[in-house]
Amino acid sequence: MNTFEISIAVLYALVMILIGVINSPKSRSREQLYLAGSSFSWIFLGISVMISAFSAVNFIAFPSEIIEFGPAVLVSLPAFILVLYPVTKWFIPFFFRNKGFSAYSFLGERFDARAKYLATVLFIVWRLMWISITLYASAMFLKVFTGWPMAVIIMLTGITAIFYSSVGGFRAVVVTDMIQFIILFGTLCLTLFMAVRNEGLSFGSFSRWIVDNPFPEGFFSFSLKLRISFWSGLTGTLIAFTARYGADQITIQRYMASRSEKEAKKAIILNSCAVLSILALLLVWGIAVSMVIRSSSLPPLKQMALFISSMPAGAAGLFTAALLAASMSSIDSGLNAMSAVLSGKLKFISSINNEKYGTMILGFLSLSGALLLIPVIASEGSLFAVANKIIHGFGAPILSLVIIGIFTKRITPAGAFWGTLTGTAFSVAFVVLFDNLAVHAYVIINISVALSASWIISCSGMGKQRKNPTE
Repeated sequence: MNTFEISIAVLYALVMILIGVINSPKSRSREQLYLAGSSFSWIFLGISVMISAFSAVNFIAFPSEIIEFGPAVLVSLPAFILVLYPVTKWFIPFFFRNKGFSAYSFLGERFDARAKYLATVLFIVWRLMWISITLYASAMFLKVFTGWPMAVIIMLTGITAIFYSSVGGFRAVVVTDMIQFIILFGTLCLTLFMAVRNEGLSFGSFSRWIVDNPFPEGFFSFSLKLRISFWSGLTGTLIAFTARYGADQITIQRYMASRSEKEAKKAIILNSCAVLSILALLLVWGIAVSMVIRSSSLPPLKQMALFISSMPAGAAGLFTAALLAASMSSIDSGLNAMSAVLSGKLKFISSINNEKYGTMILGFLSLSGALLLIPVIASEGSLFAVANKIIHGFGAPILSLVIIGIFTKRITPAGAFWGTLTGTAFSVAFVVLFDNLAVHAYVIINISVALSASWIISCSGMGKQRKNPTE
């Protein structure tokens, strides 16, 4: 990257900081800090849901998977349509009736205080891991362009997002999400257009690539040994995004910030359309990289870097800004959501300037996690596998707890608490001990264990314990 291209990325970061300052709420009330007075339209919130869930991990991992392993990952796309039914039919109406700053407050009334606090802790750990991996992913790719140390890139990216999200609150997060989506979508379209024009790519060449890179043998089998099969990919993605849209504070916070239940439903439908559009672009973009570079011996990240570097001046700067947009959208949303679920729970965080410094503390914890992950993820290799094993796998116990809290009266408080705790412990052990399963198998097995454990414990003597007070 030359000075001009670096200046584009720096200008983007400064604009994000300025937006945070401009959108700083006049009132530091929790309603303004975490819901912006429920004043956003479904268009802003729908795009915000999409871009906050779509981080640098997806931005890098999806085309990398296409380049290295072919089109099998496409089986995940129908899940974004299938997930709309349960989310609009059950989850959105439920959470809209139980409006609050935390998505998990209802667990205290349904079960007891232990279930509510367990969900809060699990969410914090889940999001800290997600932000850490997001920071790592963007730094890993930007290192290829800039040559800067990963630790420096992680610190610069993280501190920028921490500043504007803590100063501007939820309003700044949603406004910057919209800008980040425009930058991300526009950059993908522009670089793809350049590749098609400069390299003479056509619809026929993309079709030939798909013919030359078929789905793997046994793709429609039920084997959990195949990296991605039709059934594991579709089922795993459906569970993972049911957790994202039905049990994740980040998304639920956007339902609560909607003007009405109808607006919240329109927002999640818009989100699915935006996700499918971006993933379709990344599919074509990944195929374009593969056809232009024509070097399967190079790792996917290197191929992507060479692809961008081959374009006219300024393309690398735009792509860097898009990658920063993908990263910061997840970081700012995660920090604001973590602060929201902790609102009023921890005296240290809730007593200093209306959670402002609490958001900063959580942000620097995420930075520390990203720095520690440098050697860990480097040993794993595939960022796509890391995302599915760790991120989606650890979302399963939270989804299990929310599902039994909403849909069944047979699970006892003890069953909910100890079953979810058992499922979480299993998730950790499963990721550590099993390394050769399908990338989507972890979330499928983890939620099955958590639900089963909650039911078994509820049917045992532990399930007869007296319900604890909610506070």
